[in-house]
Formats: sequence, structure tokens, C-alpha cells
Amino acid sequence: MSRTHVTRIRGLACHGFTLIELVVVVLLLSIIIGMVAVNLGADDTSEVRDEADRLALLINAAQQDAILDGQVLALALEERGYHFLRLNDAGSLAPIIRDELLRPRELTPGVVVSNIEIAGNEQEEQRAILLQPSGELEDFAITLSKGAARWQIRGSLTEGIRSVAPLSGHAES
Repeated sequence: MSRTHVTRIRGLACHGFTLIELVVVVLLLSIIIGMVAVNLGADDTSEVRDEADRLALLINAAQQDAILDGQVLALALEERGYHFLRLNDAGSLAPIIRDELLRPRELTPGVVVSNIEIAGNEQEEQRAILLQPSGELEDFAITLSKGAARWQIRGSLTEGIRSVAPLSGHAES
């Protein structure tokens, strides 16, 4: 065999993949695609938790706004959304509409406000939380739910406002 012929044979062998290598690559790709598909499909708990995290951050921002501006603000909750209110010159609470941060918002589809407790009392009619310019805050718990998934936003003067998993056995409607 000439030297050129041997080089061509070796060159051809180096350019192809064996069947085992192809099977391993296909197997790895299918595992990765499966993992991505599982992670992309958001479950109810993560949707409720994300919405609770968002609301807790907005309440914190509104509380800071109330303190810095020296104005009373309130959070009014409805089953499928919420909006912030500001004390106007007439002495009544009016919706905040033209504020990008505190604008009215709807909850993620399927997520609802299932329970509100203020100072340990379940609220049926008054579904608003006052944010005082002094920073005072009544203890509250807002429960968001979607299906069996539940998450809470809790607020207290000592622990601040945070998003937490609800206590098991906690009364909810």
C-alpha cells in the first residue's frame, strides 16, 4: 500500500461516528429535552408562589411610599385582583391609577384571593389593608390559591411583609 492510500483510509475513519456514539448522543439529547419540558411546565404552586412574591414586594414598596410621602395608603383586595388607594384631599381613599408601580393589577389566571385575615380576624366585607405613614402595620395574612396550591403574604410590625407557605391546618375559606 502506498503512503497516500493509508492516509486516505485513516482520514475516512476519523470523519465518521460509530453507532454507539450516535445512540449516546440521542439518549443524552432526549434526557435533556425531557428535563427542560418538566421545568417549563409551571405547576400551580409555583404560579401561586410567584404571584404572592410579587404582591409582597408591591406591598413593601407601597409601605415605603406611604412612609416617605407621609400619606396613608391602602391595599384593596378582590377575588381576582387588587389595587392601591391613597387618601385624597377630601379625606377618602381613592384608587391610584397613574402610578406604574402601584397601578391596579389582576392576578395570574386561575389564582384567587381565597382568604384575608387582619389582626387575627377573617375579613369578609372589608378587604383592605392600611399602610400608615408612621410605618405601623396591623398583622395580616392574605392567602392566594389555585386549585389545591396555597401561598400566603404575611405582614407584621416585627417581621415585616413576606411571602410564605401557609401553615398546615391553618383555617382558610
